[in-house]
Amino acid sequence: RRCCVAAMTTAHATSSITVALFRTLAGLSVVEACSIGQGVFGSPVSAAEEARELQARRGVDESPASASASGSAAAWRGNARCESCSHAPFVLKQVERMYLTGGVDANAFASSVVFEDPAALVEGIDEVTEAFRAVQAFAPTKARESSIERIGDDTYVVNTVMRYKLPLTGPEGITVRSEVVVDLVPKKKDGILNDAADERVSIEPQQHSPMESGKICRIEERWNGAKLLEGFPFDLIRRGTGLVSYAATKAVV
Repeated sequence: RRCCVAAMTTAHATSSITVALFRTLAGLSVVEACSIGQGVFGSPVSAAEEARELQARRGVDESPASASASGSAAAWRGNARCESCSHAPFVLKQVERMYLTGGVDANAFASSVVFEDPAALVEGIDEVTEAFRAVQAFAPTKARESSIERIGDDTYVVNTVMRYKLPLTGPEGITVRSEVVVDLVPKKKDGILNDAADERVSIEPQQHSPMESGKICRIEERWNGAKLLEGFPFDLIRRGTGLVSYAATKAVV
């Protein structure tokens, strides 16, 4: 009788753990689905307009004296659409190379670079390289020429229209329009990172070597221009998905 009771207790405990695990996984799946759903069905929000509104809320003084004092803070706004100004050609080249060939140049990306889209968040050049190596399995091509706009001292947005060949999508594949927001490691002023750029660098402030100044430190892909769902638990789930994908694609793709 004692053996039966012990067996029943063990079975009940195992069943409870299984149910709890199932509920946890179901909850995580719902959060991930919401994050992806926002990317697919969310309303577009222009990253450039968002940046301009942020500058307006801060009451940026665009006078010549202020621009000179802040390291030509207003200068980039005057030539924001100039694709040959500042780092724009460099950023555009690296983004297109990464998406189309899977190439992630260690000389162009910071060692702690972060990539985030509605599905996953990967950190570090190894994880980012693996993520885009795996993307090549879907034969990415440009459906339209990309364009770039400077929206901050060290921030750019690349507008892309990519075509991927996914299962059951036919020979034409699927077309994805995205705003790819790219941050560069800002120059230090008196030992302090540019505040505006540092706000977007990562969920947590990153420490970058002075040697990495000008390198790409963060990439955020907004499908259809829709902002990512931010904060807990979305960031945590996307990070978990990124880690699982990193391990899985290395073994499978």
